[in-house]
Amino acid sequence: MRPFDSVILNEDLSDSIPAGTEGTIVDQYAHVADVYIVEFFDREGHTLDIVDVRTEQMTVTLPDFFAGEHIALLADFPNHKLLRGQVGVIKQRVGVGLYEVEFVDTYDKPYSRLTLHAQQMLLLHWQPVQSKQSA
Repeated sequence: MRPFDSVILNEDLSDSIPAGTEGTIVDQYAHVADVYIVEFFDREGHTLDIVDVRTEQMTVTLPDFFAGEHIALLADFPNHKLLRGQVGVIKQRVGVGLYEVEFVDTYDKPYSRLTLHAQQMLLLHWQPVQSKQSA
């Protein structure tokens, strides 16, 4: 989970923010693991509240990607000669949940470029996660 991901609440937070309410992650606390600041909306898109939410209290419904990030395909795209697992690079966001992705060969020559939905891709993490040091 990270900023700009769309989420849905798994449990009631209050009478005004029940389970099933949709929101967007605004930020994550650097000093508190697995707690995010989330803005929740009503059905008309008006802000209900901005609150702290733990990871287990919500589910990502639509991840957000940024230009330059590496992704892997979650399905085959035979018309583009692309297979599940192939790695591409996000070039730009072209709409809500839609991204232009470029695929290059071993010589960095582009061989395919297509628009994909966020649910057709998996974000790749290239750096190791920092482990917590014991005192």
